[in-house]
Order: sequence, then C-alpha cells, then structure tokens
Amino acid sequence: MNSLKRLCLVLITFAIAAKFYGLTDPWKIHDHYNFGGVWTTTYAECLKQTPLSVSKGIPHVKCWEAQPSYYQAHPPSILFAMWGWTSIFGSSEASYRGFILLFSALNVLLVFLIARRARPDSEIFPYLAAVFQSGFLGGIYFGTHPDFIGEFTVFFVLASALFAMQRKLTLAAVFALLAGISAWPGYIAFAPLWLYTWRIGLGRKRVFAFGALGILVALGTMMWLHQTFDITEFLHHKILDPGYISPREKGMLEPFYLFENVIKSLARLLSPLFATWAFSGAAFLLLQSKSEHFQNAVWLSGGTGLVYLLIGHEYFMVHVFLYLLLIPGLALLAARFAEALFDGSLVLTRRRKVIATVFVLLLTSFYPYGIFQSNRIHDAINSAAFILASLAWITWLWKSRRSCSQTTVATLIAISVLTNISQMINYRNEPDTERSFCEKARLEFKRTGQPVVTEEEESSAKDFLYCRDIPVIYRH
Repeated sequence: MNSLKRLCLVLITFAIAAKFYGLTDPWKIHDHYNFGGVWTTTYAECLKQTPLSVSKGIPHVKCWEAQPSYYQAHPPSILFAMWGWTSIFGSSEASYRGFILLFSALNVLLVFLIARRARPDSEIFPYLAAVFQSGFLGGIYFGTHPDFIGEFTVFFVLASALFAMQRKLTLAAVFALLAGISAWPGYIAFAPLWLYTWRIGLGRKRVFAFGALGILVALGTMMWLHQTFDITEFLHHKILDPGYISPREKGMLEPFYLFENVIKSLARLLSPLFATWAFSGAAFLLLQSKSEHFQNAVWLSGGTGLVYLLIGHEYFMVHVFLYLLLIPGLALLAARFAEALFDGSLVLTRRRKVIATVFVLLLTSFYPYGIFQSNRIHDAINSAAFILASLAWITWLWKSRRSCSQTTVATLIAISVLTNISQMINYRNEPDTERSFCEKARLEFKRTGQPVVTEEEESSAKDFLYCRDIPVIYRH
C-alpha cells in the first residue's frame, strides 16, 4: 500500500504541475473556446473599467465603444471574483488562468477529504480519488479554463458535499447557495443535498428553506440582469428551449444522440480506461455497496452534474466543460473500482468481465481521435497509448482468475495519467496566431495608416483583445 500511495502522490503532483503548462500563453482560436478566455477576460475588464453606476454590475463587452453589448445569461459572480483577483495579481492571461487553477487544485483536496469520509477504513482510497480528480484530462485541461461554469462552481458544490458528509447541514446549504450564485447550474446542488437529508433523517427543513431562498435569489438575479420584472421569455428560452440542438436531433432519436455525446465526452475527458473504471465502479460497486457513506459521497459529489445532465441535456451536447460537474463523482467511482482491483476484493466473474469489456470497447471506439490537435503525430502517439492501455487491461482481465495484479493496476493508472498530461500538452501547443498576427498588423497600420486587409480567420481574440485598436478587414 505504501508504494501505491507514493505513486499516487507523484501522479497528483505531476497532474497539478501540468496545469501550469501554457499558463502565460496568449488566448488562441481553440484555447478556452466559447466564453472562456477571451470573452470572460473582456467581460471582467469591461466591468472594471466602467463605473458600477453605469454598468449596474451587468457584464458587457466593447466598453471602448459608445454602445456596449450586455450579457444577461449568467450571474457575473465569477467576474467580480476575478475583478478582485486581478486587482492584486494583474490582468494578464496567466492571472486569469491562475484564478481558476487555484480552485482546480482546491477541488483535488476536497475530493481527497470527501473520499476519506466516504471510506474511513481505507488507507489508499482517498489518494486514488485525488489521482483521478487531478489526472483526468478534463481536470487538467479545464483546470485553467475561466468560464461562467467550471472549477469555480465545482468548488462550492464539493464544499457543500464535504460539509454534508460531516453532518454540518447548515454550512452545506450555505455552500449550495453559493454554488448557485456562482452559476445557474449550481442551484441544482440542492437536489442531491435535499435527498441526502431524507436519507439520513436530518436537516430537511433547513435545506428546503435555503433551497427556497435560492429560488428567490435566482429570480432576483435574473430581474437585475435584465433590468425588468418580466423574465418569462428568458426562463422559457433558458429552461424549455435553449436552442442548442437541431430539429434533426430532437424527437425519438434525441436519447441516442445524447448517449453518443455522453460516451464520447467522458472517453475524452477521462480517458477510455478511466471512464471504463468509473462505469464499472457504478455497475459493480455503487449499487451493491453496503457502505452508505460511499453512496452518499458519490451522490453529493456528482449528483449535481447528473441531475443537470438529465434536465438540461441540450447544454451538455454543446458544452463539454459542463461534465466538470460530473467528474468528482466519477473520480470516486473509478477510485473505488481501482481499489477493489488492487486489493482483490472484487470477484471478477465471467459476467462482470463481459460487462467491463463492453464498456472499454465502447469507450475506446467512441474516443474522438483527432478532434483537435496541435501535432498529428503527437495525437497519434497519445491515441495509441490510450488504446494499448485499454487493450492491455482487457487482456489481463480475462487472464486473471480473480483480479488484476497490483503492479498491473498501478502501471495502467500511471500510463493513463501521463498520457492525459501529454494530450493536454498537445492541445496547449496550438500556435499563437492571434496575438502574433495583431502585432504584425499593428506595425503595418502604423506604417501605412490604412486598414489591414487579410485572409486570416476572424476571431474573438483578435476582435476583443489583440487587434482591438487597429482596423482590420477580413476576406476569409
């Protein structure tokens, strides 16, 4: 056990250190897509530059123009938090990424503490859970992803889960409320928390009262953002018809598209082997576990993401970073399965071997090879490592009469974590085309005094940050 614990500590250190890779890089086309990076930075900087009497605290962009564009879809809590952070550490890309990195590292610690509460008699389980929370590709890559929903919100969800496990239900409810104030899906944390209070027979009224307060705070936030009491159209758009999936994807085929998205996203964000272990942990250990502490820990840590996936699946079909709300629960499941493999407590019957084989083949085949890579050879090497790790485990699985050897489990964990780190580096190595182009365009504009005409692709990074002060005409 001591050797495995040492390995876990090494892998956790490597995974957290890997989050620093590219911390000082400029924003790029694919790096932190959507409202991460460029947009979140711009919203935060515009709030800082605009008097609150003018902005009313509502996020907006183009603060350098006469008519800024306001954004009313999410609470600006993270922007105000980054306002304070960047007031101390500056407004560089590294500062914005570093803000999220802090919460990403804290979330690894919270998962460790939750795992220790879940299985107090297990010496290795908390370390394995921390390895998975830190070593999943999603945890590494999105560990520096500033967006309205991400590790910042996950922190409050996990803090609520930890306090609930400690039976400090008032604090658990307070942090569930803070999770909602940080981002709309955070309010869903009250669903697993309230069901947990029914299970243990404590704190139901307190949690219900805080949940009701959360509804009032959410409605008040919406009315503030929209500067109106009439928010029915916004609620309809946000809840009933987000408009993220096409008519072709709706109807009877919708569950199949959702299933494909879940499998593909988890294979990518965890690695095929780790996703297999998480699913196997759910199938073989969670439902059959006699430990209510373990079941409660998984539910409190990942239940927010699971409920959100069920009621807001359209969002998950276009925003892969939303799976960060599921990752802590999956880390606990994968850790429990790895522990059972390591100590031989799980009897791998033929039926279980078949189920586990189906999982690993499904997740390996659905892994989105080449979805984005800075270097195709690098991506091919990483993909081969993922496939070989999965195939090696199937081979050892069927050769073993009872369970895999301890060396096998430790080796597969190390290979998968290191490959996830390597894949993150491949993503991060995207060329700096945005800032470098704008630096050249600025010199050309200074020389000619004429708008810069280019075949380059227009992007938010150019428009809102690096080329903001020069006229550029895109012919792409």
